[in-house]
Amino acid sequence: MKKLTLWLCGLVLASAVWAAPSADNMVAAAKGGDVETIQEGLAAGFDPNYKDRQGNSLLVHAAANSNASTVAVLLKGGADPMGRNKVGDDALNYGAIKGNLSIVKQMVAAGVPVNRKQGWQPLSYAVFGKNMDVFNYLMKQGADPNGNNPNQASALMFAAQLGQDDMVDRLLDAGADPTWTKGGDSAVDWALKAGNTDIAEKIMQAQAKVGFGRSAVLAEEYENPPEHELVTDAEKAMMPLSTSPQAPSTQK
Repeated sequence: MKKLTLWLCGLVLASAVWAAPSADNMVAAAKGGDVETIQEGLAAGFDPNYKDRQGNSLLVHAAANSNASTVAVLLKGGADPMGRNKVGDDALNYGAIKGNLSIVKQMVAAGVPVNRKQGWQPLSYAVFGKNMDVFNYLMKQGADPNGNNPNQASALMFAAQLGQDDMVDRLLDAGADPTWTKGGDSAVDWALKAGNTDIAEKIMQAQAKVGFGRSAVLAEEYENPPEHELVTDAEKAMMPLSTSPQAPSTQK
């Protein structure tokens, strides 16, 4: 009887292992928001911190595809909230650029810092995502308006280029440096090159308050640049993840 019981237990265990979702199944589930499959895999012992060849964890895949419920299940199942992929981005960054406030809040609650000494700032990703709710939340959580990015451009520059008037106001009010330059260009130049003249004027006024001279761009006749020239260094850095050269993409 004892042997039969052990045999039956072994059979049940073998069946459970055989039926457990594969790595491909789990990645697809994270991308597609299939919470049930994720739960089954974790219950069967699948590593919650599994990463694909690009270094993307299940949590990163879930955040990049804006699946808040899946993110919650993975965090509860032991996924590392700090995990980054090979380009240095974590689930907070992807939640920010996707404009998913629920994911952003979950990652911050899990201890992910809103400011980084290295890598892209979540606040800049919120600007890319053009989501004011996420942007405001990160600011309330202490996001540095002058946080540095790998390409040395500021969140104010990106907001000016992307025409995010309310974000520009909030950044300036929070102490964003209007004189910050990259390659000799300030946020004024970035705004003008994108045709956002009202924002450029607003930032020029902020520059004047701190003694910064008028942008050299204003001394020249302005011509609309070719569309492809509006791609930022940030977007170029994200090209391996992009489906379009015109905007950052986190689709996995």
